[in-house]
Amino acid sequence: MIVIKTEELNYLIYTYFLEQGYSHSAFALINEVKIDQQFYRDDVKPGQLINLLEKALLFQQLQDHIQINQYYECKVPQLLIQKHVCQFTEKKQLAEKQERRDREIMIQNALMRSQEFVSRNGQTMDLNVELQQDLIQLQDEILLSDWNVQKNILAIYQLNCIKFIQNNQIIQIMPTVVGESFSRVKLMKFDRSSGNNMLIVYENGAAKVIDTTIQIIKMFNIKNAGKLLDFHWNLNWPNVVALIFEKDIEIVDIYKCQTLKYLENVIHFEWRHFDHFIVMDLNYYINLMQIDIDKPQLQLKAELETTLIEFNKRKTLLASFSSTLNIIKIWTLQNDEYVFEITDDQKILQFCWCSSQNANYLITLTSQTLNIWDVEFGQIKSTYEIDFNVTKMVSMDLLNDTPQVILIGEKVVLYDLINKKRRVFNCDTPNKVLRINDEEILFIFRSSYIVYKKN
Repeated sequence: MIVIKTEELNYLIYTYFLEQGYSHSAFALINEVKIDQQFYRDDVKPGQLINLLEKALLFQQLQDHIQINQYYECKVPQLLIQKHVCQFTEKKQLAEKQERRDREIMIQNALMRSQEFVSRNGQTMDLNVELQQDLIQLQDEILLSDWNVQKNILAIYQLNCIKFIQNNQIIQIMPTVVGESFSRVKLMKFDRSSGNNMLIVYENGAAKVIDTTIQIIKMFNIKNAGKLLDFHWNLNWPNVVALIFEKDIEIVDIYKCQTLKYLENVIHFEWRHFDHFIVMDLNYYINLMQIDIDKPQLQLKAELETTLIEFNKRKTLLASFSSTLNIIKIWTLQNDEYVFEITDDQKILQFCWCSSQNANYLITLTSQTLNIWDVEFGQIKSTYEIDFNVTKMVSMDLLNDTPQVILIGEKVVLYDLINKKRRVFNCDTPNKVLRINDEEILFIFRSSYIVYKKN
């Protein structure tokens, strides 16, 4: 227990005045507050007040710059009165402000858009797009791929090597060698916070962390790699990864090879902000948790047979989907009650979030329709009829434009959800489609790829 006594503090200030040569101020203070000099004289050493303040600043510096057991060195001086501002603290404060702002904007935007619901029937104008002529052909089959948003680098894993491509030029080739022999890659992803590193996991459990020049930063082994399904980089910390096993989650510091948290009997995991994340257990309870705290901050009871939970882009809303009950529930994570429920007379096959600057849309797909829900307003904004079998739906979030979604099946079709335009791509079925920026979409096929630029 820490106790600060007024008379002790006054005596430390008195001795500081004397050390600095402020004898008149020291005399005035000791006579005004009636300090008993004999009582403290043997316990106070020269410079003790400064020594205590330095320790306090050191503690404050550690508190401001430690996250998930990692100290982030800062070159900005830690001052006594002036608020400490550096790149690390600004990033942390911006995330907290953004979360508060998102909640306020969500309500305002819903009211502003209340007059927009004039018609619920989407009528699209078709635009045919020819992709085949611009394909970049590769010699071997593309087994895995990942896109580095920060560095604009495409990584492609083919037989015995990983190729790193920038502006359609191969800039690095890394043989997939473990020890003295080639090994098959199971998973590979760039880190989501800086884009400086990539984690490669091999089927034999070996793992490598490399930088963008393919220099090895760290090597380690993953136990039970045969049961490893996926891994998720932390969105803010480049040293933290969540390993997703069949029914367990292990959060690790990959540089220290240290387990930060181990969770059993969970069937879904997703990062939120910094060290916050959600998991769903086998009893369909959704828990909002923090790495260094064992007890959930919030617990939500999802429907039985919930098969998918997913955050919106800003991590302010959560959707849980029960395919058996054909219900999607929307949660704000402010309390344990859901705020909105989506149902359909037809079977909901898939859903995804699609965000613009001013709205959160949730897209539901049935065998016959594509429904665009304005979640904050709680109504369907538009409905489009689907005239082909769809196997996959991919959200195409934009930074400064309207939301779009791509349907993949017998056709490959991009829907502009607000402008009501539909681009039909004349191409084979892609293995992966992702948004690179507001103007470009990356299509990856069996042994080729193309970057489509919007006209």
